[in-house]
Amino acid sequence: MKKTYLLAGSLSLLVVVAGANIATANEPANFENLIAAEPQNLQVSEALPAPNTIADASSTITSVNQLLANEESMGQVTSVSQLSDVRPTDWAYQALASLVEKYGCIAGYPDGTFRGNRAATRYEMAAALNACLDVISDRFATKEDLATLQRLMDEFAAELATLRGRVDNLEARTAALEATQFSTTTKLTGTAVMSVQYGGRPSSPNPSVAPPLGVGPLGLTDAPGRTNPTVIAGVLLNLNTSFTGTDLLQTTLSTGNGGRDAISTYGLGLQTGSTLGPGNTFNNALGPLPYFSPSQYYWSNFGPNVELYRLAYTFKPTQDITITAGTRFYPSDIIDTNSWANSPTSDFGTYFFLNNPFIVPYAMNYLGGAGVAIQWNPNEGPFTVRALYLAAEPGRANSGIAPPSPGGGFAGDPYQASLELEYANTFGNGRNSYAVKLQGTYSKTYGIEAQAGGINFELNLGRLGIFGRAGVAGIPNGYFPNVSPLPFSIFGFPAAGMMAYNFMAGIGYKDLLVPGSVLAAAAGAPFINSAPSFGFINNAEQVNIEAFYKFPISDNISITPIFTAIINPNNTNGGGVISGQPILQGVIRTTFTF
Repeated sequence: MKKTYLLAGSLSLLVVVAGANIATANEPANFENLIAAEPQNLQVSEALPAPNTIADASSTITSVNQLLANEESMGQVTSVSQLSDVRPTDWAYQALASLVEKYGCIAGYPDGTFRGNRAATRYEMAAALNACLDVISDRFATKEDLATLQRLMDEFAAELATLRGRVDNLEARTAALEATQFSTTTKLTGTAVMSVQYGGRPSSPNPSVAPPLGVGPLGLTDAPGRTNPTVIAGVLLNLNTSFTGTDLLQTTLSTGNGGRDAISTYGLGLQTGSTLGPGNTFNNALGPLPYFSPSQYYWSNFGPNVELYRLAYTFKPTQDITITAGTRFYPSDIIDTNSWANSPTSDFGTYFFLNNPFIVPYAMNYLGGAGVAIQWNPNEGPFTVRALYLAAEPGRANSGIAPPSPGGGFAGDPYQASLELEYANTFGNGRNSYAVKLQGTYSKTYGIEAQAGGINFELNLGRLGIFGRAGVAGIPNGYFPNVSPLPFSIFGFPAAGMMAYNFMAGIGYKDLLVPGSVLAAAAGAPFINSAPSFGFINNAEQVNIEAFYKFPISDNISITPIFTAIINPNNTNGGGVISGQPILQGVIRTTFTF
């Protein structure tokens, strides 16, 4: 009878290895009793083998590997459930399960049994004990290992003491910061923009004079001239608060030095008599703010007062839906985004190239407003739906706005309601991407009603990008008399009741010369329309051209030269006292983020 059934002896053997109680097949016994027992009580075999049998066994069974290789062994067992004759009710079941599943030093018979009632030979017992001791020795350090570790600790005692001191210092500093921190839920971030600009009309008989729609017959004098170089500053401080980890309460304060650029100095796009009053609100003494895009530099006229720039709360009631509600945020926070033309801190500088003025009317995006926006992105896939409603004068209890009446309040002029459908995806193993947005906006902005549709697209081919926007707007006759979206209109003439179109298209390239850089250029027309011309009024189409190169100095600092040219400004090539000369403007924008 062969004696090489590896570790498949009696349950008595298992308990010896596990350090548990020792027993015969049917009766438990403790370890002391087993040590004190007579040799014949150990049941190591049915009968002691003859000397030559012992010699044969010792010569053939010299290692655990030999026992595992025996033809009658089923090999290593990984789960006690593989042993068909072992049941949870067996008194040594837990010890056997530990040896099998924790230490992996048990094998069974080829038929999938353990045969716990069978007596084990001394060789089987020795092999079982050795297998488990091998596993244990692999998991614990030897005396030599401990001696080596102690020697290393003594050798690097000074370094370990230094590290221990640094850890203690960090713990103390962390505790101090936690005790004095502003908030456990709020993080402060900020953007500071410093710009230097110079611009004007290139050929001017009087370079020091640049009146914007100056005093003259009907207030329409627009004498040529150049503006002074100016320094423009704008600062945004964001308090970003999260209460659950998936929501965001954003509170943003803004200020600046109130600097103006050349384009805004010429009153580009502003109706006669429309001026900016205190606190960045509109004072329309002689006329409304038109629907026409003003095209000025984004950071022009920031400050000098400290104002609430944004207060909005965003949360996700479900995985696919995001809701934003607030007393002041901007349509461009939600819709009409474009990775090449949407950020006044890192790409184009003027309003027209940042957003479609039909989809995001200038009056709304300049003032911001109170409202709600919903975004639905099913299964976080390529399709997204966005909808929003914003009112720019939500705190005004009475009409009080001339000329639109009724005006103000959460449901009154100026306001906009918009819907946007986006499909965005990647191709070429994720190296390329595209996005297409179909848009619709219904708005009333200071007496001008418009129903607009638009498209926003971008195609990214590695570092190269092609992008653009286009829109069409139906502008009915003004619901308030004497209101027209056209610059220089006099008492509402040329009247509304027109179709208007706009477009812009551009090309860009990233990582040119240095990583993180962006070079881009675009051109477009903000207000092509079907209204008749009247003398110099609306006798040409305004064309805007702009290019920039963003050069990163570090992760938090970038310098961006921007060049802007406006041809046929205010949709006129001139006539009478109105100049049709182009306006050229150069800006060097330095952006700091923290």
